[in-house]
Amino acid sequence: MSLKNYLAKSNKQPQEIRLSFDLAEIEVLYTLLKEIGGAQYHAFLVKHLASIVQYISLTPSQRLQKKWVGHPDILLIRFAALQLSESTVSLMNDLEPIADLVNRSSYRDFHAAVARGVAPVFVSLSFLHWPFSDVCKNPFVRS
Repeated sequence: MSLKNYLAKSNKQPQEIRLSFDLAEIEVLYTLLKEIGGAQYHAFLVKHLASIVQYISLTPSQRLQKKWVGHPDILLIRFAALQLSESTVSLMNDLEPIADLVNRSSYRDFHAAVARGVAPVFVSLSFLHWPFSDVCKNPFVRS
């Protein structure tokens, strides 16, 4: 598969994750994030970064497995995966000029690999992703 195809398919990842949230989960997540605050959310990102990237790499059916459905921090993992996935798509769209360089593996693996590259920056700048800051784009509002 060409890099252009990876980019096109990867652009769907954030939407796929976003649409997996129902209204009740969004309300619970909003309350939870407001309660824990930005510093605790940042600590969560650092501690669970591997799980967040792994979640991004899974298909929707794999995300329904017991390990993920029963995970005590699944709402925060999913939300962080959404934010990281959107950051990854933004970076990949910026990388589109290199589209002819990659032609192997699955687009999910490719997306996750780029997410791994973006992850340290994402964590270090997580205050920009804090959903109650003025600079954060709400991932549940379509632009």
